[in-house]
Amino acid sequence: MNSPLTAAQQAWIEAELHLQQTALEREQTLQSGGVSRVEQAAQLLADDPDAPREHEGDREVTLELADRLMGDARALNDALLRLRGGDYGLCTDCGSNIPFDRLKAQPTALRCIACQERAEQR
Repeated sequence: MNSPLTAAQQAWIEAELHLQQTALEREQTLQSGGVSRVEQAAQLLADDPDAPREHEGDREVTLELADRLMGDARALNDALLRLRGGDYGLCTDCGSNIPFDRLKAQPTALRCIACQERAEQR
């Protein structure tokens, strides 16, 4: 299948994905202190293993943020792979073209609006 986007639109999307990827990498580095997710979890537990239970929530929030950032990074990488593979901009559920305006607003979108709404209702 071919992407429904023009070459200029593809170039704009690719540049936007790279910008988001760079910003996300910066956020991940700041959030993690430059260490891996495993090292970060070990540091959080080692920092104060006998901390009162109220600090457990703080650790959970920190680790949840790290997980969200990793998921976002995965979505950006997947979008770039789809763009290079020629199937970017096609709904994964119905195969229809995802409008460029939707892709501009959400470059990692996998579904057209109708399929996304159905998925969210499930």
